[in-house]
Amino acid sequence: MNEPMVIDFGDPEFWQDPYPTFARARAQHRVARSTAGEVILLSADDFDTAHVHPAFGQPGLLALERLGVHDGPFYEWRSRSMAAHDEPVHGRIRSSVVRAFTPLRVERVRASLVEHANQLLARALDQDEFDLVADYASDLPLWLVCEFIGLPTDARDEIAEFLAGTESGFVDPLTPQGRKTAEDGIVALGHFVERLVAARERQPEEDIVTDLLAAEAAGLLDRAELIALVVNVLGGAVGSSRAAIANSVHLLLAHPEQAEWVRVDAARVVPAVEECLRYRPPFRSGRKLVIADNDCFDLDLRAGETVFLARQSANRDPVRWADADRFDVTRTPERHFSFGYGAHFCLGQALARLDVQESVRVFLDAMPAARLLTVEPRHLPFTPDDQLEALWIAPNG
Repeated sequence: MNEPMVIDFGDPEFWQDPYPTFARARAQHRVARSTAGEVILLSADDFDTAHVHPAFGQPGLLALERLGVHDGPFYEWRSRSMAAHDEPVHGRIRSSVVRAFTPLRVERVRASLVEHANQLLARALDQDEFDLVADYASDLPLWLVCEFIGLPTDARDEIAEFLAGTESGFVDPLTPQGRKTAEDGIVALGHFVERLVAARERQPEEDIVTDLLAAEAAGLLDRAELIALVVNVLGGAVGSSRAAIANSVHLLLAHPEQAEWVRVDAARVVPAVEECLRYRPPFRSGRKLVIADNDCFDLDLRAGETVFLARQSANRDPVRWADADRFDVTRTPERHFSFGYGAHFCLGQALARLDVQESVRVFLDAMPAARLLTVEPRHLPFTPDDQLEALWIAPNG
């Protein structure tokens, strides 16, 4: 068998269209390697194994330590976040918030999301062109999560500034200025959430924060974990949903016959969005920590190593999806990896799906003549989310 391909994640051009590189890597070997020697998982079957095999766990704080961060407020926040832990800590924290994401609660925000999306597009229709990323995709997820959590929606500009800072903490490579921006952002966001928690202590509401205060009273959480979890929900709901909305609209406008297929029947937006999520996963990658020596993937893996999860590759695995590099909204949906898999399956996936589905449906209905001005948008390199720099659209053709 050939040696694994070496993929240079430090090349900014790689991130503009990584799919041909991943396809060549899959054809050459079962796995690939980064320039640092880390194993890169490429196939859907191997993703399944990494998410359920007991020899693999969460990398926890290694995600920051490999970027050179070993202390400070951003490190402390991460140490308390649910995503950094396996059982039993993960289960304890997750159980404290899972009831907040019931289908009933998620469904309650649908009508208000649709109203807000229509308001944004009504303003855009009065312009010759607009940037869908800045004027639509960036606002909707934050507006929705504020509405869902119980935060004042008129404070979202302030919250967005904090979140933009925290996102810089996961950029690889992490610069000193990027670290400072992340730490300033996490401190400011923590203070904001503390004020919200204090308000809910005085006057409970039917929202996540009130649920978490009940979990704290029951001994499932301490106050620092509560604050970290609210911050986690805020951040997790915004970046990847923003990427999913922008990429979905781009894909559909680039395939107008498929956009028209969706317009014919509102229910078709569900399989269409699943294909968009499969074809361009909004969260590009992840990692697993090897917690016990094993020989998975025909390799001798040792405890302490990490494996890189290339979602963009696994979601286009031709073994799992026929003609996997073809975008086809009529494809029968199958489980993809855009929301993770296993014990750490995205807690807010139902809210995220509602967000993307309604954002796309409202856009297609409101702008039947919309035309792409940015035919090949630039993708921000080195970030976990597959963010577009901009997506300029002529709303009236």
